[in-house]
Amino acid sequence: MQNLYDYKRYAVLYVDDEEMALKYFEKTFGNEFRILTATNANEGLKLIESRGDEIGVLLTDQRMPGQKGVQLLERARQIRPKIVRMMITAFADFGVTVDAVNLGNVFRYVSKPLQVEDMRNTLRRAMEFFLLQRERDDLLREKLSVLQNMVITDRVISLGVLASGLCQNLRNPLEAVQTFLNLTPTKLRQESVDMDRLQDPSFWRDFHSQVLKQAGRISELIGELDGASLADIIKAETPVDPVEIIRTVVAELQPALAAKNIRLELELPEELPAISTEKTRFARIFQLLLQDEIDVLPAGSRLALTAKAQRFAEKPVSIQFTLQDDGPGLPQGALRSVFDPFAIRHEDAPDFGLNLMAVFFLVYHHGGHIQAENTASQGALFKIDIPLLADLPPSTASSSRDFVTKVLMNDLLWERLLAGD
Repeated sequence: MQNLYDYKRYAVLYVDDEEMALKYFEKTFGNEFRILTATNANEGLKLIESRGDEIGVLLTDQRMPGQKGVQLLERARQIRPKIVRMMITAFADFGVTVDAVNLGNVFRYVSKPLQVEDMRNTLRRAMEFFLLQRERDDLLREKLSVLQNMVITDRVISLGVLASGLCQNLRNPLEAVQTFLNLTPTKLRQESVDMDRLQDPSFWRDFHSQVLKQAGRISELIGELDGASLADIIKAETPVDPVEIIRTVVAELQPALAAKNIRLELELPEELPAISTEKTRFARIFQLLLQDEIDVLPAGSRLALTAKAQRFAEKPVSIQFTLQDDGPGLPQGALRSVFDPFAIRHEDAPDFGLNLMAVFFLVYHHGGHIQAENTASQGALFKIDIPLLADLPPSTASSSRDFVTKVLMNDLLWERLLAGD
């Protein structure tokens, strides 16, 4: 019968003060198992500490000079709890047996002299038990990783829903602040205020300029997400030709592309199916994304934009758009935080964080998703999947309640709040 397990993938550590017993054990079982040996408990413990990732089974004699086998088993259980532990002794001692079970949590208790076939079967069962534990842990780790990614994505999506629902209320005070700041210089001149009397007039002029810049930046970003209610978006949806819209966007950006000598290659099949969407918002996805690339890429770079229909049961259900550049790629920190609304962005940082967040919200409201990554051949790669028929987004009221719940569960946000960031 073919063996389903690789018994040499992990080692068997045998600890015994009798060197002849160690040599006999390694010679007898070395063909089927990878054997490590130690002549006392201290030496065995050092092997566990230095090579614990390689060891699957620990087999130790009880009576040895210095520390006893039970003490080694107990210590091994503390530092490497997954290792399968077994006790071997030539002396029947009920107290030792109890300690081995209670302190060392042994898998088997083996008596000397060893019976070769019994010992071989015991080692097989012990190694199989260890391998099954590893497989189970790997599966759990993979599932937890997937679950974590789903939770993070859900939190970011909730923020997008809230932003869309509240953006109109945010724009009004922003416009009021912007109007007030625009009127400030005129009002100062009307009041004949002597600017030289101010403690640091250059500081206030810079302050005024920066506030105007940031207020306009926020208002512009929110404006990309505003413009109509979610219900109006659905009502305004009509079948549109994605190829026509993208070619129009590219034509509008052609002067900016030419100014930096950036070559944009389009691979857009003319037979792409129509997308049910609001034309302006769909176009804005590619305007923001391409403008980002123009701003960030060095002169003489190359861009490639492709599209492909995704099919299910021979019917097109979505379109995948891929944008690839040959630039330096996104910084590692940006890859982790580009879709994180709580990420701290410095004043002099590029605008790709805010713009990509806006792209993310727009793609979400089309019922799709976007991902960013760096390629092995250098350069950033963006993948956008947009369904041909978008689902109706949830109502603002219900999504806001969901958002509040998710924010309360956001560990990253609470860590930053408690740290005073």
